[in-house]
Amino acid sequence: MKLEDLKLYQECLDFEGKIWEIVNTWEGFNKETVGEAFVKDADAISGNIAAGYGRYNFKDKKHYCYISRGFLLKTKGWLLKAKEREMIGSEEADELIENVEKIHRMLNAYIRSIGRKKEDNNYERNTNYNKDSEDSNNEPNGNAYTASADEFFSEEEISVNA
Repeated sequence: MKLEDLKLYQECLDFEGKIWEIVNTWEGFNKETVGEAFVKDADAISGNIAAGYGRYNFKDKKHYCYISRGFLLKTKGWLLKAKEREMIGSEEADELIENVEKIHRMLNAYIRSIGRKKEDNNYERNTNYNKDSEDSNNEPNGNAYTASADEFFSEEEISVNA
């Protein structure tokens, strides 16, 4: 399967495109300070997924996904700052934050799938935690964002990647 066919990668590109469109309308100081860093960090999300996708061993693939997750959260930080500073409308910012959370769930599930054999992939067990709890210890690896395979993989991806 090609990188471009990975649903997670497509979601990242769409999200990054939205960030680009927003920042591209800014001018002067806003664009040169917050805007430049915002776009670079957003673009690094898919960039690191691509770098990992091209690696031979599972450890390297996961490593780049972890870096991608860091840039995703850094981008969320820029988004929150832009909202607070009224550079982005509240409604638009909230929609983008939902995108961040969706990508976060997808990325975590993708990380967990790397290196597993098809019979070892049990995505359902990864969603069996109390979603209302603030205690991250209820979820494997202490991360509150999880997803089932069908939320981000096509049937073809599940059979090929698993």
